[in-house]
Amino acid sequence: MRDEAEDLLPLIPTLLAVADTEHITEAAHVLGIPQPTVSRQIARASKILGIEIVERRGRGITLTAAGRILIPYLHRVVVDLEAGLDAMSEHDARARGRISVSFQNTLGEDIVPALIKQFRGEHPAVTFELDQGARARCLDRLDDGLADLAFVALSPEHTDANSFQLYDERLVLVVPAGHRLATARSIDLTDTADESYIAMGHGFGMRSICDELWDDAGITPDIAFEGQDIHTLRGLVGAGLGVSILPRLRGHGPETVEVRISDPAARRRIGMVWSKRPPASSVQAFRTMVVRSGRALVVR
Repeated sequence: MRDEAEDLLPLIPTLLAVADTEHITEAAHVLGIPQPTVSRQIARASKILGIEIVERRGRGITLTAAGRILIPYLHRVVVDLEAGLDAMSEHDARARGRISVSFQNTLGEDIVPALIKQFRGEHPAVTFELDQGARARCLDRLDDGLADLAFVALSPEHTDANSFQLYDERLVLVVPAGHRLATARSIDLTDTADESYIAMGHGFGMRSICDELWDDAGITPDIAFEGQDIHTLRGLVGAGLGVSILPRLRGHGPETVEVRISDPAARRRIGMVWSKRPPASSVQAFRTMVVRSGRALVVR
């Protein structure tokens, strides 16, 4: 950097204020410094440059020809500096943001942790606020602005415009070992019309799917127990207290048997949902990561 450029840098705000106001007193007011300080800085700038950059005109001042040449370049310095500061702030927000995620209970064991782990590897300073519960709660929090993203079972209103499907999974009928249907290769839900069911409570995504499957089969199930956790439901089935429609579970215990349901609608789509609100940069970065590599992380 040329010596005169380095010496001139601290004087740029004063030179620009004088150029804008064409008055020493008004420039001092704009800058919040004494008038004599402005006069000294203008004189110093002229000494550094070896040429006058302002001249008096009546009670005010005006730029000389040299000053008119210089000032646009000083404006450019300030514009470029502000652009750099904006870029830095954007990077800092992206690096240090906070992301609020709501998710259904069943997604908290592997899916959500896997996604967060992947993202934190590239953005270690980003923090997450996690909230889990029923599907309806997750979507309500998203609508109310309390969550940036929701990981839930998708429904028809969730399209490419507001969601991203990570995977879909087959649902099965879970019965106690030794149950009359335990040896069946596949069943129609009408075969369970007389069974006692163990189901998730209303508001949970699984309950909504089950209600639709029962309606399609034309049966009104006898709900013996309602729960809020899939593992609890499996435990109740294993205890011989009823049957249940649940996602497949690798490595389930010997107390239960999974039987294929013939209805092709016995599936659930799991994905990420977002609102119409413009996302913060950290949220957008997380969304992009999920879309780019989320499916590979949660292969079922």
